[in-house]
Amino acid sequence: MMNLLSREFADYNKAMAKVNVYGSTLDTLNNGSYRIIMTQNDYYLEGRKAFSRKPQKTEIQEITARQYACYISSIGFFGDRISKAYTAVGFIPVQLTCINPSRTHKIERRFKIEIIRGESNVIN
Repeated sequence: MMNLLSREFADYNKAMAKVNVYGSTLDTLNNGSYRIIMTQNDYYLEGRKAFSRKPQKTEIQEITARQYACYISSIGFFGDRISKAYTAVGFIPVQLTCINPSRTHKIERRFKIEIIRGESNVIN
């Protein structure tokens, strides 16, 4: 039997509830009917006053519900900016933006939730 993510991340319930992610949401994402695609864009200052509009590095990867939960549970520690939107599992964070303390590197992570059925449809 699969370990329920709601039990694993029970210590973070209070922090995650602030961004509308509950144990039931994590368990729904973990049941095998959903796929989470994360796009990570990296921006660097390189002598400018502001970050460029175009990312210097882009990575796209499929992540598990546990990895998504780890990103969401870290929000309170790193002061990420959060964007939420409606997805197949509810109104949850779909974008996290974090800037390092020296203000030279910005990481933007976007999450897409896909339903896995006969045909894969992108919901977000």
